[in-house]
Order: sequence, then C-alpha cells, then structure tokens
Amino acid sequence: MKIVDIYSHFIESFEKSKKGDLQIVLREDPRLETLKSFAEDWGMDLKNVLRWMKSTEYKQHMLVAEKFITQAPKVVKHIENIFGETLKGEVRLSPSLMRFDGFARYDSGSHTVWFGVDHPDATESYLDALMSHELSHVYRDHQPKVWGFLNKPLAKVSRQEYLDNSSALEHLVSEGLATLFSQIAFPKIPLHVHHYYFAEEMEWCLKNFAVIDKAIRARMKKDEDVWSFYAEDAVAPGSPSRTQYFWAAKVLSEWLLKRFPKKTFSQAVIEVHGWAAVDFDCFRF
Repeated sequence: MKIVDIYSHFIESFEKSKKGDLQIVLREDPRLETLKSFAEDWGMDLKNVLRWMKSTEYKQHMLVAEKFITQAPKVVKHIENIFGETLKGEVRLSPSLMRFDGFARYDSGSHTVWFGVDHPDATESYLDALMSHELSHVYRDHQPKVWGFLNKPLAKVSRQEYLDNSSALEHLVSEGLATLFSQIAFPKIPLHVHHYYFAEEMEWCLKNFAVIDKAIRARMKKDEDVWSFYAEDAVAPGSPSRTQYFWAAKVLSEWLLKRFPKKTFSQAVIEVHGWAAVDFDCFRF
C-alpha cells in the first residue's frame, strides 16, 4: 500500500503557526485539506485538541508518532508478506485529533486507511496491532467472494453501496478476523492490546464470555444491531466497549481449530478471509 505522511505536514504547519488556531492551520495548508474535511464531518473540538497538543503530555505522543512513521513501511511490508500480496489503497498517517486511531474507508475498489499516529492511547505495540487489524479489512474486502453477491466488479462498488450492504454478519466476521489476524502478525504483543483494552477490561471479557455470548445472540435474533456493543456497559454494568470484537474473535478461533485440523491456525485465518460471510456457520443464529 502507498503510505502518505500527513502527520509531519500537520506538525510543521502547527509549529509555524506558533501554536495558534488549529482551524487556521487546517484551512491554510492545502496538504491538510482532506484532514480539514474529516474534522468538520466528525464535528471535532479543535480547541480541546489544541490544549492537548500544548500540554507536556503531548510530547510523548509526538515521540510515539514520529517513531512509528519511520517504522510504518516495514510494518506494512510485514503484513503484506503474510498475506502474500501488495494491498490496494493508501495509508494516511495522520494526527488523531484525539478522536480516531484507525479505520479503513472502502470506495470503488480501493481503500483509504486513516491512521491516527498520535492517538492518546497509542503505544508502538498498539499501533502495530492496529495497522494489522485495519489491513486485514483491506485484504478481505478485495477477495472476490466477499462481495460477490453484488454481482459487479469491485471497482464499481461505491462507498455508499458498500456501507448499505455491510450486514451485521459481515461486521462480526470482518472484525473477528481482523482481531485474530493482528495476533498472528504480532504474536508477542499482549492479548489485551490486540483488543485495544486495558488488562482489567480484557479480564472482564474472559470471565464473562457467557454473558457476552447471550447478549449478542439475543441481539442478532432481535434486530441485528451489533454496533450497539461499541458502547460501554452494553452487555452488563462494567462491560467494556467493542465486546462484539472479542466475542467474534473467540467464536471464530474455536471454530477454525475444529474446521481446519490439518492447517496451521494462521493458514486457516488467512484462507477464510476470502469466504463470504454466509459461509461462516459458526455465526448461524
């Protein structure tokens, strides 16, 4: 994938502005036009971001970001080597504006991965795991069978059509696989980091799988709104956010071990990246 360093442009403009108004920084540097639109679409509080960037705390976030920018080509190449192909699209190494860490935006046969290298939660391990997760989505979305039911070339599938056809089942398959893939790509990173949890949040999920399982199955049988599990306390008081990621990864891992007894786990995970969501019988409710 092509890597574009937006963060360094942003910091350069920010420092030249003598740490003034971020709206002016985003407006006056044409290299930041896409980031400006992004901040507007998300309704980001740039005054709060500015206070954060002026803080002593931010110096450490900047160091993490700058180090990762130098390592990003190696990280992306490592992931592409595991998949055995060069991935299509662009990775934009960007300021997080305190809100986003990473997400893949599909449109017309390609991806733009927005990647917030200075996110408040980011560490080197966090960013390695996150990049693996997002590029898993890129790889899966370019496998012929995944969107084959649309009966058209991927290059003709618009972003809106992609979103309109992203079912709850596809969400569970995609996020579960991405969570497992990051563990394959960087096995030495602790499990809770692959889930973007604190250690105690990971412990809660491991101890309460049955509670999570019951809640998600009930939701799938009711209205399929699995996105509601992005919220904290969605399963029960004290449950962390994104419990659907944890649940899907655990269900998938147990199913893969039984489904592919003669393959290595990594081989199995990569193979099923190319399967249509309806073929994952572990998610039949």
